[in-house]
Amino acid sequence: MIKKELPLLEELLKYHKENNLILSMPGNKCGKGFLRDDIGRKFVNNLGFLDITEVEPLDNLHCPEGIIKEAQDLLSKTYGVKKAYFMVNGSSGGNLVSIFSAFIEGDEVLVERNCHKSIYNGLILRKLKVTYIEPIIDKKNGVFLPPNEENIYKALKKANNPKGIILTYPNYFGICYDIENVIKDLKGKGMKIIIDGAHGAHFGVNEKLPKSIVALGDYVVLSAHKTLPALTQGSYLLVNEYNNNIEFYISAFMTTSPSYLIMASLDYGRYYLDKYADQDYEKLIILAEEWKKKINTINKVHILNKDDLEDGYDLDLSRYLIVLKDGYSGHKLLDYLRTKKIQAEMSFSSGVVLILSPFNAEKDFEYIYNSINELDLNSLKENSNIEYYNVIPSKVMEPYEVFESEWKFVDIEQCEGEISKDAIVPYPPGIPLICAGEIISKEIIEIINNYIENNKTVIGVVNKRLKILDV
Repeated sequence: MIKKELPLLEELLKYHKENNLILSMPGNKCGKGFLRDDIGRKFVNNLGFLDITEVEPLDNLHCPEGIIKEAQDLLSKTYGVKKAYFMVNGSSGGNLVSIFSAFIEGDEVLVERNCHKSIYNGLILRKLKVTYIEPIIDKKNGVFLPPNEENIYKALKKANNPKGIILTYPNYFGICYDIENVIKDLKGKGMKIIIDGAHGAHFGVNEKLPKSIVALGDYVVLSAHKTLPALTQGSYLLVNEYNNNIEFYISAFMTTSPSYLIMASLDYGRYYLDKYADQDYEKLIILAEEWKKKINTINKVHILNKDDLEDGYDLDLSRYLIVLKDGYSGHKLLDYLRTKKIQAEMSFSSGVVLILSPFNAEKDFEYIYNSINELDLNSLKENSNIEYYNVIPSKVMEPYEVFESEWKFVDIEQCEGEISKDAIVPYPPGIPLICAGEIISKEIIEIINNYIENNKTVIGVVNKRLKILDV
């Protein structure tokens, strides 16, 4: 087999040539989002020629005094926050900056068990004590839900002296919980609020979308590149408290050679929100809801509506959360859609997520409809005997303590009572069954074995062995 001279570039060009319907990230839909107006078209048509470094008069992201400062000031005005920053290394960088700015070593924080990997990394690097907020599983629809008021206060009651809370709004399915009053109460108790709002940069721009809560968080991180016309890695960090150290942490966690292409796209994403987003999302959601009804009448898949969820939950109507009946595989549905040149955002056990966009035309929805109509459900059948778990392991060590500890591989059957070195994450539902520093119980071993017997993925298991602390 002859190796390619440019394996990555050639495959990328090949994928572009497929001309797939992009219903995944990025929010610019592979450049189409910049075609909204003349200045956007000029930007996307000149991308390669606009790559530059910090020269006059282009300002410096690490010490903005000119056009970058002006652009960030406009961003803070758009979202109604005290300060706003461009992040060129994604929301992961924003999450790390937020954690280091809000807390000091040894602080205790409440954290959703199913938070983003960058949050776990921040907990370890900042050496924080953790009290987990347990997720909720919607067994009827096969999706996990954000924690509700009851779960948050249950975690608060377990904590000793929490200094803050880190929440995800919305989750990866586009589902969010009405936590406004909870946040206000926790702030009244003196707790710092960090919101990983990666999938909600567009929230609040139209009344048909979930409301924005950026004004309530001390630190809010938004992945502009996920839902807005911005380049991948482009994110916003919004801040509502005065902190003398935040600029230091931004410089510490971000490259000293920031991409002007990403920054310019972040400026355009903000401009798009101000100028077009309200009317564009209005049209999109009206169109999406009309076609949702048509697709659901086919009776092969079901696109969730808000009333399919429990009280208190809201759903981002600018994405399709498609679920299948029991016995059918969401992963196989994702593969089927790829054969139809539809790129979904992700699959899970019982369905897929499609991220829609104001840049989708009616013909795109008609194409989705026809593809679902042509679907042979029998091709998606899957036999499995998996039931979602509901266990709360006992934590005996903090994640940062585990990170610095010696470990060894041990057969699963010999792990009862041992301390796990890594998070163990079965799919479905993709929620950590156990986190680093928690005790492996007999029940947990039985759950892992059940997944293995049903040929399901369990991250953290290697050849039926687990990493445990060597103590």
